[in-house]
Amino acid sequence: MPLDTKMVTECCEEYSNSHDRLTKLYLFVVALLEGELKKRNVMARVAGRAKSVASLRGKLTKWSHEKKKAALFKARSDVFNCVGDLAGVRVMTYTEHDRELVYKLVKEIFANPVGKTDFDTERKEESARVKHDKSNFYRATHMQVCLRPEHLTEGFLNLRGVHCEIQITSMLAHVWNEIEHDMRYKGDSRSLSDDEVLMLDSLGLLTESGDHIISSLINANARRVEAQRQQEILSKGRIKDVRALTEALEDHFGPTVSGKTINYRLNADALWDTVEALKLTQPQELFQFLSPALLQDTVKKTMPAFVRHLKATQQLRPKLVVESCDLFLIALLKRSHATIAGLPKTNRGPAKRHLFFAGAFVDFEASQEV
Repeated sequence: MPLDTKMVTECCEEYSNSHDRLTKLYLFVVALLEGELKKRNVMARVAGRAKSVASLRGKLTKWSHEKKKAALFKARSDVFNCVGDLAGVRVMTYTEHDRELVYKLVKEIFANPVGKTDFDTERKEESARVKHDKSNFYRATHMQVCLRPEHLTEGFLNLRGVHCEIQITSMLAHVWNEIEHDMRYKGDSRSLSDDEVLMLDSLGLLTESGDHIISSLINANARRVEAQRQQEILSKGRIKDVRALTEALEDHFGPTVSGKTINYRLNADALWDTVEALKLTQPQELFQFLSPALLQDTVKKTMPAFVRHLKATQQLRPKLVVESCDLFLIALLKRSHATIAGLPKTNRGPAKRHLFFAGAFVDFEASQEV
């Protein structure tokens, strides 16, 4: 039976009887996607719908005049096999960059429909219709998905094998597509005026530059939030023990300092003794002392020279370790002679680590002045 007026009506009736089932499907897909996107910290919005009967009738009526499309329909139930977007979900990412990430996520959490290859994936900007039309700015990835067996719990068994179209696009591309689609395909059937075409082109170009602006905005927001986090660390109360000290240092500086990967647990006790002796237990004061410039100079100049001094004077134990809290200890000792004077001096022997290095550093500084 051809896709004539009678078949269009029968297909619409068949679909109308399953509208609630398709609604249940898209709502399930939306909820699952929203949960997974949130879990992965992907900034996006998800919306869905079951196609209205009126919209389906319009599509089928249009297809009835296209031989290839019309030939696909043999029975009224073919509406479920031939129309891919009866249930449709759109994921609108904040940035174009995240489109590929969401595409991989969809493949991970949904099943490939029977008879489809690679989720029937279609990147619209690569299609001939869009690729060779410079005025078409639509960028989206369309896919067909089904629920996985583990999704088909009680109450969802009737969704087995039912497919849903997922469209992944950026928010700005979505805006352009909705406006362009409504004007060109749902509005006046006559061709658009030159002014309308020009403004659509301008809007399309704005979507491309807008993606860069949004990415920059998100990055700027992340930097501000991190700066606030660091400020909160600095504004916290007194550092009370060695564990709190190592956590504060690692939070503030991260895994590497001036190119050195630091083990914040190694030689932390000696540093804590120094911090306590110098009364630098307020984070803000401590990090003002341990400036990036001071630490870089300590890594590149002071510590290599100090190590040479220790070897030359046969002070080989305890061993100085750059990739440990010794880096911060020497930086504090380097800060000024007044700082060093705040620590008791000692000769070689079974002295505490921080006292030994404090005494050795006084001799080192004196040798540098000669």
